[in-house]
Amino acid sequence: MTTTSAPVATRRTPPLALALSGLLLTDLAGGLIAVASGVNDWSSAWGGSALLAAPLPMIAGQVVLTWLALRLRSRWAALPAALLALACLVSVASGFFDGGLGNDALAPAHAAFQAFLLAVTGVVGVLAAARVRAVTRKPAARLTCPAPACCSGSRRRGRGRS
Repeated sequence: MTTTSAPVATRRTPPLALALSGLLLTDLAGGLIAVASGVNDWSSAWGGSALLAAPLPMIAGQVVLTWLALRLRSRWAALPAALLALACLVSVASGFFDGGLGNDALAPAHAAFQAFLLAVTGVVGVLAAARVRAVTRKPAARLTCPAPACCSGSRRRGRGRS
């Protein structure tokens, strides 16, 4: 007697959700590293003066926008995805111009971590922009036959052109 198992439906996690998870872990690690090394204290490790993590309001915004971008199934998903892409762009740009990147108070390993954080943020932004494109792309046009009579199946078998 052979037994067969029913096929198991697998659900693939969207790349944007995976990238955001990586960004959240990176922000968490960055804050912990900042506190452990004395770069920031607990009250500022995820605040406006954080050097190795994003501020909590930015993190919360990224989580909410990602959830909405993936939860909404229509073109409405483009709005939170576009806002997320823009927020990530602003975050990466501010990393270069706010004086935090390569700050004198940071060791070279901290500067490398900052670069990694900016890279992960950039990946989230690119994937958010890809989500915008995916939900706003028009569906492929249906192919139509130039001679509908030949393709419609209205001809009877055996009666073709000779």
